[in-house]
Amino acid sequence: MNRQQRRQQARLERKAVKGGGVTHLEVTPLQPWADVLWRVMLPQFMINAMLDITDKVLQDPDRKNWGDNLAGQIQDEPLIPHQMMMDYKVAEGTVFHWLMNVIGEYVKSCSMQQATIYDADKIKDVQWLTQMKSAWIISQWEGEYNPIHVHTECAMSTVMYLKIPEFLPSTKPKRDDDGCIMFIGAGHAGSRLTRNLLKVKPTVGEFFIFPAHLQHCVYPFKTDGDFERRSVSFNADFISKAEYEKQQEMAKEQQQQAPPPIQQAPEKLTFNTEA
Repeated sequence: MNRQQRRQQARLERKAVKGGGVTHLEVTPLQPWADVLWRVMLPQFMINAMLDITDKVLQDPDRKNWGDNLAGQIQDEPLIPHQMMMDYKVAEGTVFHWLMNVIGEYVKSCSMQQATIYDADKIKDVQWLTQMKSAWIISQWEGEYNPIHVHTECAMSTVMYLKIPEFLPSTKPKRDDDGCIMFIGAGHAGSRLTRNLLKVKPTVGEFFIFPAHLQHCVYPFKTDGDFERRSVSFNADFISKAEYEKQQEMAKEQQQQAPPPIQQAPEKLTFNTEA
């Protein structure tokens, strides 16, 4: 630092002390109650892989429709077998492992989000294990929709968009809701500091990850022909490695301490009546 720079630094320090100039503040936003929504852009190799996988599922006459377990007013929502994603090789391993690596990063992000400056050092070193639950295709056509719902028996859910047709203009262009996905958060509707609604008109390659309890819905759309919008969703769960090992050990101990099985009594009983 030369003489001129030292003088300038001294002037800044004097202003800061007097409160009439630059003030340096250490600020740490704390928002452990926030629902974290991730928007990930799928690389082209993942879009191609998921299109190939979903084409094969939709062409299978024996595919299992998962729609009865879902909220959507959608005709065709078949399950995707995990093994198909495990067997499908891509540039960075397999489709399954690529997706679960992203889920793992999301879990890390959320765990740090709920941390504070007081426990962040402990949380950042936690090892997380993730699990994919059901995965299914949403083969959505004109007029079909998903009402407001949440996902159950999981910690988080996802949706990725693989095919999007050209929509006809909305009846009210200023309120262009057609085909949108709407996320409904915990923010207060009248607040000027937060927002409780996020409306997204998806594009091909967008991949959203969000807490399973986050309410969301999908609006119907109109096209000038018979065109499909295709997306894939899957639910996922997680647990820390330490907690998983603890649960395994407890289960092992309970099994060892279990009483012997009850022996079935013979059909005929004999009694010794001799005195």
